[in-house]
Amino acid sequence: MQWNKSIAMSGEGVRGGTAGAATYFSETEHFSELDPHAIGMMIASASDVAFVVSQDGIIRDLSVGGDAVDLTSLPQWRGAQMATLVTEESQHKLRELIEGAVRGEAPQWREINHIGPDGQPLPVRYSAFVTGPDDRVMLLGRDLRTISRLQGRLVKAQLALEQDYERFRQVETRYRVLFETTQEALVLLDADTGRIVDANPPASRLLGREARELNGSMFTSPFDGASQKALGETLAAVRATSNPRTVGVTTRGGEQRFEIRCILFRAARETLVLCRLSSPAGATDETARHDLAIGALVDKASDAIVVTDRTGIIQSANDAFLALAEIPLDDRARGQSLAQYLGRPGLDLNVMLSNAAESGRLSIYATEIRSNYGTTHPVEISTVRLGETDAEGFGFILRDVSRLEVARGRARSVTPESVEHVMELVGSAPLKDLVRATTDVVERMCIETALQLTNNNRASAAEMLGLSRQSLYVKLRKFGLIGANEAD
Repeated sequence: MQWNKSIAMSGEGVRGGTAGAATYFSETEHFSELDPHAIGMMIASASDVAFVVSQDGIIRDLSVGGDAVDLTSLPQWRGAQMATLVTEESQHKLRELIEGAVRGEAPQWREINHIGPDGQPLPVRYSAFVTGPDDRVMLLGRDLRTISRLQGRLVKAQLALEQDYERFRQVETRYRVLFETTQEALVLLDADTGRIVDANPPASRLLGREARELNGSMFTSPFDGASQKALGETLAAVRATSNPRTVGVTTRGGEQRFEIRCILFRAARETLVLCRLSSPAGATDETARHDLAIGALVDKASDAIVVTDRTGIIQSANDAFLALAEIPLDDRARGQSLAQYLGRPGLDLNVMLSNAAESGRLSIYATEIRSNYGTTHPVEISTVRLGETDAEGFGFILRDVSRLEVARGRARSVTPESVEHVMELVGSAPLKDLVRATTDVVERMCIETALQLTNNNRASAAEMLGLSRQSLYVKLRKFGLIGANEAD
């Protein structure tokens, strides 16, 4: 690339110019002593892209330096009209830049967008100078793509920050609404200092102070000396073990007494303690009496009552169950599976749990209870799911039906159908046919009983009878208990 030997600097040389004005070399003749190749190398090194254009905007020469490789992908730029290489909104800025240089105005930087090979704009900042005797204009440009990418990242970061802030405001609003409107007295503490961070209106009423007065104060201050010590030890234990703790406290003067449930949790970099304050004792007397009545009913009921977890592990049992299963102490029953006390350990509990989990309850299930000493008693068991899901466990009520079972056994052993059928066959058929017919009667009775016990759950009934499901369907069709085309 050949550059003109002389570069005429527009404007007169100024020594120490005024503030805000550009200062030029005073002795322009020094440039005539420079080698044209050296001048070209300096211009190429000092700018990312440089153009020499005529006054009408025709590109006479160009130089590309730095990383502006996209601008070299169009070889037809030499000799082309530069206005056709920039975007439409940049054409008037290019025209004003060239005309200002020709008029001798002080150089100014203008941002112009070129049309890239992929159609995307390539931002370049240009400054224009008149050079050579024919008033050709030199455009020195700096590639702005890096700055443009940084600006884009900044905009994205700003948008993400605004979105995060909006989500934070939404969460803060939800927290504040729940915290302020709940009827439960709640206090948030700084786990390290024990000072109150926030308190809702019910807690303020219990503590007898406004929320703004409570914030920043020691949580132990409203209580008497013994309560302060107990509460301090409880908070220390909660911080050390992360396990929830409950402590009873009394306000100064013994005016109020209530319980505080302390729960440790983390919020970002803060460690906080959520304290739930129960209502004063007088406000819960009715609830307490109700709970005591229910507890007494369960403990003294004549029917055995057992509460298990979702897998059938015994959590609690009343005295009637301990007597029925011949268990000396209730702690011997806790932690044991209820299945080990049932007549069919591998089946009974699964049938009851699956039915109760599906429908919420199982009215009556007949089986046997097996004591620690091997004795058995026929029982009828009612099962109920505790809560909306089986995650909270199950409750069982077991009723001893020993006397009723004797009567039922007699009735089942001599049914009119079986007696009449056997009497018709005796003397008119061989013994093997008599046995086969009697077997069918007993087999049908067993299948009907199994279906009744499992609440018509055929899979459980087949397991109870020791049959495959396919074999059970064959027998159901044989005895007319299921349609030929009925599905499970």
